[in-house]
Amino acid sequence: MDTTDLDCPAHERAAKPSDPISLAVQDGIGAQLRAMYRNLEAEPLPDHLLDLLKQLDEPRSDEVS
Repeated sequence: MDTTDLDCPAHERAAKPSDPISLAVQDGIGAQLRAMYRNLEAEPLPDHLLDLLKQLDEPRSDEVS
């Protein structure tokens, strides 16, 4: 075992962000997230969010034409 590993915190010994995640792992994570959030697609949006979306669609009065 390399003794320099002991001087390094555990979170720094973990996989580096540059380490690729296999496509199989990415697909598995994606499938699990879709399954978890599938029911949310059928939920209606709250009125305050609908109001915000309408405001975003309206042209701003301070925009230059």
